Amino acid sequence: MSDNQIDVETPEEAERHATNLELFLDLVFVFAVTQIASLISHHPTGTGTAKGLLMTLLVWWQWSQFTWAGSVVDLQSRTRTRVLVLSCIPIALIMTISIPDAFHETGIWFGVAYLGVQLMVLGMQGAIAMTDPVTRSAFIRYASVAVIAPIAVMIGGFAHDNTRVVIWTLAVVFYLAAGLNGASGEWAINASHFAERHSLFIIISLGEILVAAGGSAAGKEHLDGITATAIVVAVAVACMFWWMYFAYIPTVAEYTLHHAHGPERGVLARDLFTFIHSLLVFGLVLFAVVVKHLIPHPDGHLTVDDRWLLALSVLCFVGGLSAFQYRVMKKMSPERLLCIPAVAALCVAGAWMPGLVVIAAVAVVLFVGQIFTMRRFRGGIHAHLVAAQN
Repeated sequence: MSDNQIDVETPEEAERHATNLELFLDLVFVFAVTQIASLISHHPTGTGTAKGLLMTLLVWWQWSQFTWAGSVVDLQSRTRTRVLVLSCIPIALIMTISIPDAFHETGIWFGVAYLGVQLMVLGMQGAIAMTDPVTRSAFIRYASVAVIAPIAVMIGGFAHDNTRVVIWTLAVVFYLAAGLNGASGEWAINASHFAERHSLFIIISLGEILVAAGGSAAGKEHLDGITATAIVVAVAVACMFWWMYFAYIPTVAEYTLHHAHGPERGVLARDLFTFIHSLLVFGLVLFAVVVKHLIPHPDGHLTVDDRWLLALSVLCFVGGLSAFQYRVMKKMSPERLLCIPAVAALCVAGAWMPGLVVIAAVAVVLFVGQIFTMRRFRGGIHAHLVAAQN
């Protein structure tokens, strides 16, 4: 490039960060994560957990829809989109309030509110995407299937019992089909904004673990030594989760997405963020439920339900990180994969071990695994990223 030429970034390539409006909207989803944890906490069986997963996926897709729209354009910078997002907040709050009893008495409230928010955000995203011939076809392919899902959620709200569960499960299937159908086209995605928004949601989910620990301890008559120890151990696992994610995921994700072009960028954004991050979030929610049950009785054993929730939590989170690594590098760290059966063995042994010891051992397993993973990262992909940036 000559001295007289100017390298101008396109709007989708320029670095952009989360806006105050998006952070304000996120407060609704902070509450949604708490509500989902409460739903599972009151029904920690296989059926209750499956319903929690279903609710997580529905809520996650709604938040993700806002993030895809916000990556196309700064939602705060335009009066029209600013008003529409603010209008969505009270409706989304009603939806969130109804989550714990959504499979029973408040299903109609959840379904109608969910439909209203999804149609509004799809309309915002479409109004922008349809003006560009490059992104128009991809949005049409996506929206033609995705619009069925919130309608199904609304219909399911008027159904009862297992019928409601089946219809809402079909809604998730429609979302997955829409993602597979539309992401292969051209999408305007700001890599910095997209990676940052998803990292913030991980923070939201990690925050639920801290709230679960603090709230459960605050509910006791007094703070004693064993309760304080349980808090330290539970937060240690949360810190391990934080380290495992933030040590490299945000940097690698943004770099990978920034250097992808054409249809590949949409596919990567779908796989790394919309799909894989949902597993990470659900894993953190499950651990928050375990913490809710541990803190009130720190000197006892974890129940069978809590032990399998703990194993499932690590499977979702560590498995999600491994899936992320495979999607980017086409390989997985063996020490990370070994953490999953190691934690599963600890959960089985938890029938004879105090719950506090089991959680502490899980923290140690995750710590050791992360040490080996970080060594691989420094010697492998990190060196590649530094060389490419220089």
